[in-house]
Amino acid sequence: MYWATEIEAVCPKCSGVGVVNGNPYWKDWRATFLCHSCSHSLKTDRDGWLGPVLGMGRRPCGACGFQWVHVEKVFDDAAKIKRESSSAKCPKCKSENKVLLKFTRSEPLDHAIDPFFGLELSLKEHTRYGTVWAYGAPHLEQLKLYISAHLREGGGTEWSYFTKLPKWLKTSKNRELVLKAIAKLEKRLITKPSN
Repeated sequence: MYWATEIEAVCPKCSGVGVVNGNPYWKDWRATFLCHSCSHSLKTDRDGWLGPVLGMGRRPCGACGFQWVHVEKVFDDAAKIKRESSSAKCPKCKSENKVLLKFTRSEPLDHAIDPFFGLELSLKEHTRYGTVWAYGAPHLEQLKLYISAHLREGGGTEWSYFTKLPKWLKTSKNRELVLKAIAKLEKRLITKPSN
């Protein structure tokens, strides 16, 4: 969350690129989003979570009483959920049951969404091993320094983030591949580096 103050994200209205300006500290968790293409805006206190959600529910079967008919389903866009239930077959009698769902925030496997609204990050590049992503210019700049370093020594708060990166991203044999992906992301930046 160290770099979650200025995040380049895809606009949910026009698919252009905008910026999430946020405060990631739990005592004052808030953010705004402004699209640079269509001027669409969002506020956390007004719009809430728009990203992926996990819907879960269970109930006894209405036909045979078997416990439990269970549903666990990921929905890509919280704003488009119109129903609060899903149907599921009983594992015993195969009859259809309507199961009420409760929703919680979810993340895609590559974690390439902003933490405030769940918007897709615009700074992400797919490679054969996985996705290279960054919130914005300062994050990308530090990621590049970390990946290009031949000797990685411990540092401040931001460096602890790098120890949690996937192994494929940190291994020296993939350094050139990751740096090429970072170079592509640098060309798409709309925010400015910190220097």
